Amino acid sequence: MCPMCLPPHRPSPRTLTLAGGLRLCIRAVTPEDRQRLLDGLRSITEETSYHRFFTPAFYPSEAELRYLTEVDYEQHVAVGAVDCTRDGEPGIGVARYIRLDDVPSVAEAAVLVVDAYQRRGIGSLLLAALSRYAAAHGVHRFRAYVLQENEPFLDYLRELGAGNEYTRDGIVQVDLPVYTDPESVPDTSATARARWAWQQLDEAREGGC
Repeated sequence: MCPMCLPPHRPSPRTLTLAGGLRLCIRAVTPEDRQRLLDGLRSITEETSYHRFFTPAFYPSEAELRYLTEVDYEQHVAVGAVDCTRDGEPGIGVARYIRLDDVPSVAEAAVLVVDAYQRRGIGSLLLAALSRYAAAHGVHRFRAYVLQENEPFLDYLRELGAGNEYTRDGIVQVDLPVYTDPESVPDTSATARARWAWQQLDEAREGGC
């Protein structure tokens, strides 16, 4: 899908190649991604589902599928990653934010990468793309809800500058600043991948697969 095919308020697609030859496109989620999203959710493990949805198996209803794919790019923004090297360009990850009604400069955000593609930097790329769009549209903080037992991810968010933690019923609410460029990301031992993701997006080719 080319940039000119999208309304100007949607994020423009970017295509890049990762180590190992994986070519992927990060682009706006559209209603045509319904089956991609459903297939991706069906492929994740119980552990991944539990960490993202707090349930070992998430099966969206028709109404939920419409909500997740019919995105207005004002209150609700979603960017997805597709594998350009496979037939049908399957969906391999998605990141989204939804503005809080009472504080529109704060948005609840979440990232999901299917298990077969984890630990390749795709989650960091999606978060960087989401942050870039958010910063340009008046969102200053992302609010995340993370299981208290998911210490590695919580530690990563803290290294990125997350704070204002509040824990209830085993779930941690945490706020993360929305960064405008790689130089504004805190210089810590755990944030090299965040800076790498920004750089990859800057160098990526504009346009889809």
